[in-house]
Amino acid sequence: MKTRVVCLPPGQLQPGMIVAAPIVGSQGAVLFAAGCTLDEYGLEQLRRRTIEFVTVSVPDSRDEATIAREIAEVTARVETIFRGSGSAARAALRDTVLNYRRKQAE
Repeated sequence: MKTRVVCLPPGQLQPGMIVAAPIVGSQGAVLFAAGCTLDEYGLEQLRRRTIEFVTVSVPDSRDEATIAREIAEVTARVETIFRGSGSAARAALRDTVLNYRRKQAE
């Protein structure tokens, strides 16, 4: 099954979701390692802490047309943010942000 990585607030997490990136607490300790499967107890622990977002792997049922549309939307948003003339550093930042956002949309 094809999956994609998304960032979700703890309130949107479901039992069975797979942690895609380590979840680190405010003291720097790893609370959940990448690859862990979240259960009800783990979800309750996350809700009690000040964790804002969790990176998880979720099933990806999008078709190619939807993915292409999302990439086009991301591209348009980034281009709007970085519109106008600017320095080479600004152009490099735009390219970096655009590449990152496109990867997220894929």
